Amino acid sequence: LMYHYIGNNPNPKDLARNRLSVSPDRFEAQMGWLAQNGYTPITLDTLWGIYNGKASSPAKPVVLTFDDGYIDFYTTAAPIMRKYGFRSVSFIPTGLVGGGYYMNWDQIRELSRTGLVSFQAHTVSHAYLPGLGWNKLIAELTESKKTLSSQIGIPVNFIAYPFGGVNSAVLSAVSKAGFVGGVGTWFGRAGYPSLNLPRIRVSGAW
Repeated sequence: LMYHYIGNNPNPKDLARNRLSVSPDRFEAQMGWLAQNGYTPITLDTLWGIYNGKASSPAKPVVLTFDDGYIDFYTTAAPIMRKYGFRSVSFIPTGLVGGGYYMNWDQIRELSRTGLVSFQAHTVSHAYLPGLGWNKLIAELTESKKTLSSQIGIPVNFIAYPFGGVNSAVLSAVSKAGFVGGVGTWFGRAGYPSLNLPRIRVSGAW
């Protein structure tokens, strides 16, 4: 599942944010539904372990992913998920940390220490990767991976592509940068390891 904002839109005229916002009460209802119906949220590292026969799968696994590192992940989403003991994956654009609506490094490290949140890469500047030259592309990938790993003290193995932007050059660069897997924004159900897994975007209207 793919989430962005977990909060009410402060600017109703911002239609793009409307499409990416899930209200706190609806998010809590969704997490309650998953718990009541026997779903077990896992991280992408665990998913890869399942794919490679190194981890056992729960009956109903689901990966809860959150793009962009917004502050409402820290203030709203994480506390709700913590009530259920749910694990999640948060993709961080490292160059935006601490600015505007984004979490800061202290908050990211605090959540990482709980063991419930797996922080993964989302480039440095949230760039549309297919539009970059090779050197800039490699820099966006390797620098985000290195910075995030150094801040949380844990290897970073996965990437989410900003705007879902991916092509053959991007996939080649992602592999060269040392990522194990990646997630896009195209609709579908993940069934095997890939550098461009599908996700289901959760609409605020649901």
